[in-house]
Amino acid sequence: GKVLVSQMSDPERLSVIRTYCQPSAMESHVEVVTVAVDPTSGRMDLGDLRAKLGDDVAAVYFENPAYLGTIETEAAEIARLARAAGAETIVGVDPLSLGVMTAPDDYGADIVTGPVQPLGVHMQCGGGAGGWIASRDEEKYVLEYNGFLVSIVETLKEGEVGFGLACPHQNSYGSRENGKDWTGNSTYLWAIAGAVYMSLLGPEGFRELGTLIVSRARYAAKCLGEVPGVKIVWPDTTFKEFVVNFDDTGRTVAEVNDALRARGIFGGKDISGEADALGQSALYCVTEIHTAADIRRLADTLKEVLA
Repeated sequence: GKVLVSQMSDPERLSVIRTYCQPSAMESHVEVVTVAVDPTSGRMDLGDLRAKLGDDVAAVYFENPAYLGTIETEAAEIARLARAAGAETIVGVDPLSLGVMTAPDDYGADIVTGPVQPLGVHMQCGGGAGGWIASRDEEKYVLEYNGFLVSIVETLKEGEVGFGLACPHQNSYGSRENGKDWTGNSTYLWAIAGAVYMSLLGPEGFRELGTLIVSRARYAAKCLGEVPGVKIVWPDTTFKEFVVNFDDTGRTVAEVNDALRARGIFGGKDISGEADALGQSALYCVTEIHTAADIRRLADTLKEVLA
């Protein structure tokens, strides 16, 4: 079988997907096929998607917002095309975007996944890793979950319920080396931190936080776009990440980032070696922790180093 993914996926994430799908010599190998991206919008090329869908495609995976920040406005059409071909639709999302963006279930997602790191978890020198997964409440999905499932169950006392592990046969406790669990204690501890964080946000917290992030990210893109020689790729189509191009400055991203770092600022992720069509570009990200003053300092410092 095959799984279709966006051509402009995070290389590290794509590597992990290919690892889970196993090498071609393995009996359970799943071929990972990339779908072209429209260079004018940064979104999935639906024509190429239609051409690659078929009976041998198990799933279509895309992220919304995407790796380079763009919002997939044709998500419902992608899900419709996948369903018509008999494939599952899997969507990766930033949880903080869900307060201001359409819920994946509303545009046809079968499985939704994402990281826990945005939910109040500090980076911890590259740690703080964990993820979450959601699906329809159907047995065919539940039996494939790769962790311990805690459910409310009946007890020996009539009318009393308690918490217990469900479907234990599918994890390493029941199936040993063939178990499907790929998580550890740190993931569960981060889940507790995330639960506390979400409770403190309050009933309107996700909407308020999402609105704040979009506002600051768009402000940052506007400020950087006013720096001579700097261009924002796909402006006003992103959540918190956006691509900044330096081709017209005559500098490489590495040179720009070295100059920024010398002034106490970490520049955007250098993606010049990932997407050739984007030239000397960097992926910038603005969240709720960046103030308007931080953004203006970045823009002013860029003007200084590019002068």
